[in-house]
Amino acid sequence: MSAFVVATHVWPAGAEVPSPCEVLDLDFGGPIGDRHHGLTMKSDTRQKEFFARGTEIRNHRQVSIVDLAELATIAQAMGIAGIAPGLIADNICTEGIDGLTQLPRMTRLIFEGGAVIMLGGENFPCTIAGAMVGSVHGTPPAKFPKSAMGLRGVTGWVERPGLVRPGMAIDVRIP
Repeated sequence: MSAFVVATHVWPAGAEVPSPCEVLDLDFGGPIGDRHHGLTMKSDTRQKEFFARGTEIRNHRQVSIVDLAELATIAQAMGIAGIAPGLIADNICTEGIDGLTQLPRMTRLIFEGGAVIMLGGENFPCTIAGAMVGSVHGTPPAKFPKSAMGLRGVTGWVERPGLVRPGMAIDVRIP
């Protein structure tokens, strides 16, 4: 599988939308400057069967990753021209990772520069991303989750810090 980074973005706290960046600087807390940066996070509805909402837990959602092919499939299902990298708050957009969203947990993405991200599983689509798509394409926020289920990409955490840049090769290691 020949895969590489197409685009990188950060979404600073307080910003309305993510911003493209030439270099995504990853430390053990995730992308530096991103609203999801940190070693811990507050539990939300995704962990409700295990923790009361707001419980401090390990941050396994430091990085959001999507692939161009899956974005194209979502756009087609929504009847729009396309979804640009960064529009749905992804930190890393790739090309060439077939079935990215379906990769098993604990898959490692090893970037050319040495950074490693451990995948935690599917990033389930939500109306927050739907509203971001809607602001550009005029679609209702609820249309995105229905069109993106099983295609929204994955989340993960930094296993080895480093820099990630567009154009870098990615080695995908499935457990």
